[in-house]
Parts: sequence; structure tokens; C-alpha cells
Amino acid sequence: MKSLNHLIQMAIFASMTRFIIFIFLLGAIVSCKKKQSGLETESGLEFSTQEVFFDTVFTGIGSATEIFKVYNRSKKEIIISKAFLEGGSSSQFRFNLDGTAGDQNEISIAAEDSAFVFVEVTVNPGSLNDPFVLEDYLVFITNGKTQKVKTVAWGQDAYYYFPDEVIQGLPAFSRIIKYKENPTWNDVFVWKNDKPHVIYGYLRVDSSMTLKIEKGTQIHLHDGAGLWIASNASLVVEGEKDEEVVFQGDRKEDAFDERAGQWDRIWINEGAESSIRYAIIKNGYVGLQVETTPFDADAVMSSKKLLLQKTIIRNMVGVGLITRNFIIEAENCLFYEIGNQDLAINGGGDYSFKHCTFANYWSGSNRQQSLLFVNNTYQDINGTIVNKDLKARFDNCIIYGNKKEEVELDSSDAVYDLVFNSCILRTEIDLATNGDRYVNCIANPSNGFNSPVFTSPGEFKFELYSGSTAQEVGDVTIPSSMNEADDLKGEMRDSKPDLGCYEFL
Repeated sequence: MKSLNHLIQMAIFASMTRFIIFIFLLGAIVSCKKKQSGLETESGLEFSTQEVFFDTVFTGIGSATEIFKVYNRSKKEIIISKAFLEGGSSSQFRFNLDGTAGDQNEISIAAEDSAFVFVEVTVNPGSLNDPFVLEDYLVFITNGKTQKVKTVAWGQDAYYYFPDEVIQGLPAFSRIIKYKENPTWNDVFVWKNDKPHVIYGYLRVDSSMTLKIEKGTQIHLHDGAGLWIASNASLVVEGEKDEEVVFQGDRKEDAFDERAGQWDRIWINEGAESSIRYAIIKNGYVGLQVETTPFDADAVMSSKKLLLQKTIIRNMVGVGLITRNFIIEAENCLFYEIGNQDLAINGGGDYSFKHCTFANYWSGSNRQQSLLFVNNTYQDINGTIVNKDLKARFDNCIIYGNKKEEVELDSSDAVYDLVFNSCILRTEIDLATNGDRYVNCIANPSNGFNSPVFTSPGEFKFELYSGSTAQEVGDVTIPSSMNEADDLKGEMRDSKPDLGCYEFL
């Protein structure tokens, strides 16, 4: 088995407790762009800022640590007689001055020396759904003179889901049933968009239950958290254009806007129909893991499918979509900025991808894997090699990145029915030797532009431009075979469809 296949097996069977850990202190030090510049000189103390600012912080969640410095520019020792928060014990801010937490008296700063001040905030639960402002002041009294540094945070209330169960080999989780009064069998849980939903640990949707998510809902997952759609449960995401459902981390500071690996994954098991429409899934470890239950050595292919429409999966440390023994129909989807594979098909299944764009110019590290991996064999929970029948078809898709080889295929003796129809591929495979698999495909296009396909991949702009190789070369029969013929932006395709998720206008 290829080493890449081994990596895919690790991604599927690895304990879900393996989480990415980041050093937040560096982000706090460098994320000071919103702080005001200038020094305060009254009473001999100087401050590196007059305002400590925190972006939106969810109620009950501690913020990143913000840092500023207190300087003694004089040639004599200065004694700060008092340092305290003006809000006292009711303040939702906390501070640490030179290694000591909380209000302090008689703090000395040596001549021409300085002290660090670390500030944090926790927003207490409230009834407001919209962001609200918290303010306080750090007060320094020196030689009878008073100086202040303002602290400001935006806080927001949310729905919270906390783990209360542990099964060996799995992360701690809670069941969605506990968050509804008088739940019934086959119940539908509706997540409203009136305020964010914040998940700690894993949240499990149990058998026969459905989680339906309203358009515009913001879902934030804590470090290592995930959403688990268990066997025979269903996920229905009802986003709309410009009102997408967003899955992301729970840190709202600027430093975390595009930081991958902040949460774990969405895990969907077999047994019920699921659909995701107009979603943005970003900044996690794995975007979607869609498979029959890996704990069953005798797993058969799911009889139900996942319909994935007009969804963006981006900025994942591991894999964008990893799947096994499943049925997936994907249309008008965009996958990009992934640390390993945009798409990894591992084992059997029946897959259809129409007008999807798979792009990868990962900047987080040296990406080793091709963005697309397709095989029909895997290692089950007992370590046995299993071969499964596979059918996968890509119609009017773009599979293109910054590696010379972006397509890796690996087949066994089981059925391996793989077709690329009217696609652009970045690959060194000789397409002419297998015309039944590569129908009207273009490999490694070159049209005199820096990017022969996308507008500006370095800026994550994967729309097409005038002269793109992907223009007007699509199979004209594909749009009419789709659930929704318009593109990711809602634009209708013309009689000569372009490749990928965007139609050039």
C-alpha cells in the first residue's frame, strides 16, 4: 500500500482526540494593529498603548491575551502605589502585572526598565443577541497622580453545547437530545440564526434524529470540537446565497480569521439522507468526513446519500472532504487552501462531482500530497485490507494546484470505475493512453498567463478571467442534469458552459 494511502488511513482511523495546538501568545503580540500608538508621559510612567482592544468574544469564552508595556524612562526607580481595575470585582477583565495577577500595591519598576501587563476578558452570559461593548480602565496611581489605560471588548451571547459523556477512544461529547425539552423519536432539531451556536467537544446527533440549520446561522467550534451526525441521523443545512451557514472556530480576534486547525471536523455516518447547501466550512482540521461507521469491520456501502451544493470548504490543515463507502452528489462546490488533499476517496462508494473546483495553493507548509486521491481499498478496524467497488465521476470540473502532480490514483482488484469528463487536470498522467477514463480533458494548460485557469490563486480568487483555459469547454449536457444549473454565485450558465464552480460573465 502506498505511503499516501497509509496517511489517508491514519486520517480516518486516528483517534478524534488528536487536536492541533497553537501558541496564542505570538498572535497576541503581533495582533496590535487596532491599538492606538503614542506614549503617555504624565507622572513618569509611559504606556505602549492607551487602549487595549478585543474583537468579539463569546459569552463564557476567555479571549486571547493582549499585552502592553509600562515604561520607566527615568534614571530612578518608580513605585506604583496602586494598580487596579476601575470596575473592581464586577469587572469582566483580568490583568497580570509583571507576573502577579490582580490588584496590586507598591510595585517597583527599576530605572530605565519596564513591566509587562497581560489583559484577558470573559464575557458573562446575557440576554442580548447582538454584539455589545464592554469597557473598563486599568488604573495606575504613582506619586499621587492617576493614569488610565482603557480596555474594550465586544461581547456576544450564543447557544452553547458542552460535552458530558466519554467513550474510550472518542473525544468527550454531548447528545443534541439533551438540549430540547420533551424530545421525541424521529425529532427534528432546528438551529435558528438569531445568535451563534458554540460547540465544545463533540456534539452528537443520534439515530433517527435530524439537525436542520437555518440560513445565515453562524456555528463556532472550540479547539478540537466537532459535529457528529451518527448512523441513521441526518444533517440538513439550508443556506442561501449571501446567507450561508458558516462553520468556523470560536476565536473572533483578527489573528484567528484565517488560522487553520482551530476545530476538528464534521463527521457524517451512514443510514439517512443529508444535504448541505450554501455552507462555508473553514479553519478546521478536516472539513467533512463522510463514511460508514469505521467501528464495523463488515461495513457495506451506505444506501443513502449526501447532497453537497454550492458549498465552500477551505483552509483545512488535513483534508477538505474525506469519504469511504458512501454516496455523494456534489455540485458547484469550491475546495481550496488545504494542507493535504482537497478530496480523498478511500474505499468503495458512488460519487458524482459536477462543476466543482478543486484548487490548492496551500501556504501553511510544504504540501506533500496531491490535492486529489482516489482508491478503492482500505484497512478496516481489525487491520484487514478490504477492497470495495468504486464508481466516481467528475464532470466539468477543475482539478488544479501548484504541484506538478495533483491527481493520485490507486486501485485494487475490485471495480474501479473512474471517469473525468471535460475537466482541466494538473497531472503528469498520459491522458491519451486511457481515453475511456479521460474524456475531452485538458492537462496542464498553458495560455501565456501566470495562471492559465484562475483569476488570482495567490489571492484566493478562483473565478475565471477572459482567456482562461476553462472558458466554454464544458460538456453542454451537464448543467441540465444538475439539481441547480446556476453557478456558486447564482449566475446562470450559457449554452457553452465554463468549467468549475464559476461561470465567466
